Amino acid sequence: MNPIRAVTVMALASPLRVAAADGGAAGAPELFSAGYLAQVLGSLLLVFACLFVLVFLLRRFNRVGGGAGSALRVLGTTSVGQREKVVLLQAGGEQMLIGVAPGSVRTLHVFPEPVVRSAVRQALELG
Repeated sequence: MNPIRAVTVMALASPLRVAAADGGAAGAPELFSAGYLAQVLGSLLLVFACLFVLVFLLRRFNRVGGGAGSALRVLGTTSVGQREKVVLLQAGGEQMLIGVAPGSVRTLHVFPEPVVRSAVRQALELG
């Protein structure tokens, strides 16, 4: 069973177990009693904690290259249509302009000299 579904079923079924333990004579639990509200808020906090942990793990382990040490970097991008883009990439020491459209990626131009210099290099030259 899916862990989120299991937590949800437990959170919704626990008031029913309390009523059944009383023999069913008490009927539905008091909605504004301290115990019931603490149980609902605790369940809600547990669900939010599970969601935050899940999002953290997905962001942490689902990364695709692109860190500071990556050999491939996107230097700039611009839209030229509803679903078309032009992207300036740096692969190693080479910069290239590519066109990206649904179902198609094409090299538009490979620059013999860098068009855009790295920010560190620009800062050193200016300072």
